[in-house]
Amino acid sequence: MLIIALIAAGACVTSLAAGLAVRARLARCPVAGASAVSVAGLSRWRPVARALLRPDRRLAGLAIWLMIVDTVLALAAPWPLMLVVDYGLGRHRPPAWLPALDGLSPVTLAAVAAVAGLLLVVLGTVAGYLVTFLAGALAERMTLRLRAGLVTHMLHAAPQEVARFPLGELTSRLGADAAAVSETVAATVETLIPDSAVLAGMTVVTALLDWRLTLVVLGVIPLYAITARFRNRGLRGAQRQARARSGELATLVAEMLARIPLIHVFDRARAEAERYGHASARAAAAAVTALDASARYTPVTDTLPGLGLAAALVTGTVEVAAGRLTLGGLLVFLAYLSSLTTPVRSLARLSTVVARGSASRERIAELLCLPALAAGSSRPGQAAMLSTAAAVPVRRLRGPAISMEQVTFAHRPGKPVLVAASLDVPPGAFACITGPSGAGKSTLLSLLVRLVAPQAGRIALDGRDIHDIPLRELRELVTLVPQDPWLQAGTIAENIGYGRPGASHAQILAAAGPAGVADFAPALPHGYRTQVGAHGGLLSGGQKRRVAIARALVRDTPVLMLDEPTTGLDPAAESRLIDDLLAAARGKTLILVTHQPRLTARADQVLRVSDGQITGVDAHSGPGSPAGEWPGVPGAAYRVSSA
Repeated sequence: MLIIALIAAGACVTSLAAGLAVRARLARCPVAGASAVSVAGLSRWRPVARALLRPDRRLAGLAIWLMIVDTVLALAAPWPLMLVVDYGLGRHRPPAWLPALDGLSPVTLAAVAAVAGLLLVVLGTVAGYLVTFLAGALAERMTLRLRAGLVTHMLHAAPQEVARFPLGELTSRLGADAAAVSETVAATVETLIPDSAVLAGMTVVTALLDWRLTLVVLGVIPLYAITARFRNRGLRGAQRQARARSGELATLVAEMLARIPLIHVFDRARAEAERYGHASARAAAAAVTALDASARYTPVTDTLPGLGLAAALVTGTVEVAAGRLTLGGLLVFLAYLSSLTTPVRSLARLSTVVARGSASRERIAELLCLPALAAGSSRPGQAAMLSTAAAVPVRRLRGPAISMEQVTFAHRPGKPVLVAASLDVPPGAFACITGPSGAGKSTLLSLLVRLVAPQAGRIALDGRDIHDIPLRELRELVTLVPQDPWLQAGTIAENIGYGRPGASHAQILAAAGPAGVADFAPALPHGYRTQVGAHGGLLSGGQKRRVAIARALVRDTPVLMLDEPTTGLDPAAESRLIDDLLAAARGKTLILVTHQPRLTARADQVLRVSDGQITGVDAHSGPGSPAGEWPGVPGAAYRVSSA
């Protein structure tokens, strides 16, 4: 027995040393190797835990092992007391496997027991610290991994599907909900395993001391199960409601902060503050309801250990009086029962954590149901529409031909934007798209760049269906400058260089010239290193558009599409921008959405989108001219069909 104790002590010290070594490595680089993981299958906890824990299985294994070590040390902590009571103060002789204790005076034995107890406490505190640190690091790494996987999924999801969720709601789900899911997995590992081990260990040890007394105490366990069942019945719904209200509050805050100038212009600060107060009150009320659903059963769970202790005290006294249990054994038994409150409370809180995590997991799973933007291959049911030129590579040295055949698209069922619309834009042509507001001009550009997919029809570059072109390859062929410039926080140079990762400063300056950025950037305090602010808020509307155009030019794709690029520019600046733009885009296929007659007059081809149809307009004669021969490209005829 002594040999076993020495082996256990050596294993304990070795385990703590290994834990300290891993702790030192994690302290230097906490997230090394914590890459994104697949986040599919979040509808159940088991695949979630498996996906999050597998990359860190060694770290998780070490943490679990140290939890077991900590449990063993906790179980051993009361035994020095038994040595003093039974073998120092009592008349019992030490067991044969502890011959060194035989003959020691009570004071000496008490000193030995005190040193042993202190050593157990010290080792236990070190093990507890390592468990806390490693479990916390594991939770953070899982959160990082889960968020990275979620963001990767969202960035590959279809934009129109992502747009169904407000920005604040997405932020809440990717932030707080992702953290709640990973913390639930970590809490389950950190709580369920050690506390269950403590309970199991206490049961075994106390059964060895006196099985009758153990059976009496175990009679309290079913009461815990009944209490947990009643509490969990209403807790999950309350937590789901609390998370929903929190998401609504985050959405409102994000919207308000994004439109502060609008709030000032319309003097709505007081009304918006009241609106926020009401939303915040609803979120707080839902949180309090969830708290109450969890806390209302706390008095019951805290009382049950006392009930067990009272039963053990009475039964233990009977057992000691009958000679079946020593006084020291009873004290150890009572010490175990006194320490039972902590693991029982932890297990009770775990159900609350799991309920909150389940609500967050459901909210994240809803995001994972968003369909991804197809990476390639033709859509089902359209194989017959593929032409024999489908396998021909799209030209890159000059702009490719663009065609649409019988395309139908609707944002919502029953309300089509385009109905069996067709068009042909020749290679390297400059085409302008005009038409009334809301007719579908921007939608047409989104279809051409495959941000959305038509419900029917075919779109092709050089005769190759764009749904047969891998998405990465298509992005190297077509660039879109939308009405919203889509700028991000950073410098002017960084925003331009975003269009071409690794672009040199010379390439950025070369794109800035034709886009008109060179007209204002050098005069700014920090030149091209000037910060543009969130969403480009520190630049004017015209400056933001020029930066967006420069970002598209530095990408240098064969097809360039611009949506109202001259909005906010005076006629002279507009003319200069178009001159430079046409020079920079020479040889490319250029498509420009505009309402300006000055621009349509310079186009090779003018297309009008109206009533779901695309018709040709004579660029020089006005919008009423029929389709046919277009000036600007000698000998070229452009087919524009409204059928």
